[in-house]
Amino acid sequence: AYTSEEYARAERDQLWRKIWQQVGRVEEAPEVGSFLTYDILDDSILIVRSAPDKLRAFYNVCSHRGRRLVDTPPGEKRTCGKRENFVCGFHAWRYNLEGKCTHVMNQEDWKGALSDERTRLGEVKVDTWGGWIWINLDPNAGPLREYLEPAASLLDPFQFQNMR
Repeated sequence: AYTSEEYARAERDQLWRKIWQQVGRVEEAPEVGSFLTYDILDDSILIVRSAPDKLRAFYNVCSHRGRRLVDTPPGEKRTCGKRENFVCGFHAWRYNLEGKCTHVMNQEDWKGALSDERTRLGEVKVDTWGGWIWINLDPNAGPLREYLEPAASLLDPFQFQNMR
């Protein structure tokens, strides 16, 4: 289990892409434009505060060529920062905080083949509990609260969101 590539792929597909995972603290994305990345095996997720009361999560890849929008520095597990938009370093496609592609160089060359649906970033489920940000890569996943029960109800009185 510790050295098998087949086992690691099975874990990725049957476990890590199906469960809710803690990716950081809510205060790590305090204002609009604040973001953090989370890498799990070969998946990279971009979590961004798109409005004062809204977090969004996307696959951290350009919808054109699949290049990462935010690189994680060598030796690091993730990166945090603040941006008004995300620009792909390959062909400069630009995405807003809602995941919409707002700029494509030479868009006329595509002859109308690009739609909002085809160019927007792939969305990932995101929610918060206890001051933590959680993501789930499974589009059919149930709500976070349901996943955490009964532990969430037992722990709510401790107000983890106020602890450090």
